[in-house]
Amino acid sequence: MAEVIASLLVDDPHRAQRDAARAAMTGADWIELRLDRWPIDAPLDELVRAIQLPVLLSCRVPEDGGAYRGTLEDRRRMFERGLDAGVRGIDLELEEKWMPTRDVLVVRSHHDFKGIPDDLHDLRDRLLDAGDVAKIACVAHDLADAVPLFELLASSDPEREPTVAFAMGERASASRILCCALGSPFTYASVPGTPETAPGQISSDLLAGLYHARDLSSSTELAGVLGDPARHSLGPWLHNRALRAAGRDAVYLPLETSRPRELLAALPTRRLLGLSVTAPHKESLLGFCHRRTSAAEAVGAVNTLTQDAHGVWVGHNTDVHGVRAAFERAGLAVEAGDTGCVLGGGGAARAAAIALRDLGLEVTILARSLDPIREFANRHGFVVGALRTERLVERPPKAVVHATPVGSAAGPSGRLLPDWTPPPGTFVLDMVYRPHETVLLRDVAAAGAVPIPGIEMFLAQAADQVGAFVGVRPDEAELRNYLAGMGIVG
Repeated sequence: MAEVIASLLVDDPHRAQRDAARAAMTGADWIELRLDRWPIDAPLDELVRAIQLPVLLSCRVPEDGGAYRGTLEDRRRMFERGLDAGVRGIDLELEEKWMPTRDVLVVRSHHDFKGIPDDLHDLRDRLLDAGDVAKIACVAHDLADAVPLFELLASSDPEREPTVAFAMGERASASRILCCALGSPFTYASVPGTPETAPGQISSDLLAGLYHARDLSSSTELAGVLGDPARHSLGPWLHNRALRAAGRDAVYLPLETSRPRELLAALPTRRLLGLSVTAPHKESLLGFCHRRTSAAEAVGAVNTLTQDAHGVWVGHNTDVHGVRAAFERAGLAVEAGDTGCVLGGGGAARAAAIALRDLGLEVTILARSLDPIREFANRHGFVVGALRTERLVERPPKAVVHATPVGSAAGPSGRLLPDWTPPPGTFVLDMVYRPHETVLLRDVAAAGAVPIPGIEMFLAQAADQVGAFVGVRPDEAELRNYLAGMGIVG
């Protein structure tokens, strides 16, 4: 089991006490006091005594991502005062020759802001020769960049070679959780309401609450969403809740990468429970799967990966059912000759087109770039056209699906076709689910049409994913209530 160390850059004792108390209430096991800006001669006794958790001291120079510009001697004196005050551990760089004179935990650390060094195993051994725990933190611009760190953890004995290794940077933030499941004895968190002390830190409440980092171990099953971006996804909230409810020792992570196959090759295959797939990987990972469900074949894209009993990757597409279920829940009744229109040309748009066809609608796909979607449309008998408002006005559809990132928290703001007003009674599904109410949905409601929030489609397809992962489909109503109770959806 791993521990969570909440890191605080301190310069005021009263504020530090408040922040440390907040960290303790939100799941931290240790407090790291970063002394980069602490007054050189200020005492530490009162602060350390006031903190109810074990305290780890560190003081970073600019080369290691810190702000300390004093002398080596002054820094050592601060450490000595910390030892006298009763701290339980000290974090020192490999180059620091000073060692504490008391029996405390010594973390020897290496921070690399250029990338991942080649000599990770040798570096780990040198850090362990000089301390009790090796800590290696390197900047990464993609989660796949952190693969050498995952391989290092996989080859390290947690008992004989205790090693903390993760990547710094927002796109690789999941490595701070994944390292706990790969043998790291602890990971570092920010404290809610305080600045990060390193790029890509996750707050202690999310690490301990959402991801249950303290419960992760070498037996924990792994799941996640592969995408670029992926950090905006509601998947971790919904899936971690569903997996815990199913009694699984598992964690679901936002796996943000432009190189999904490289990342997949480095993860422990036998522990992979399943993966969600989002843009832009839905089509490219179809060929990764040796088996595909009929929905995945029809769409030509996957949004879910599982393994069968023989370790063979199976590609699913639960988006089709998600779209269909959202319209059915909204009360769509299809009559002969009714049409449906999909706005967009990616994997999600293809799934929406299949869903509208299954509902009995004649389907038109409007996209900015027609060549990528033309073969798919011809194969299924769909009409394709340029993304223009006139196409929606000439023959008003009964149902419309918006399947682009426009209006999402992670995409361009506004509306895809701002001059289109749906006629009253038109059913409009916006696949965007963050924010819950988009500009498009507000305009649809104002026009007297029927707005369908993307969360309805998301919940249905995600429940199918959980069912594919663990064999039992969760209750959608319970998941909807959970997300609403957390204030994540309206």
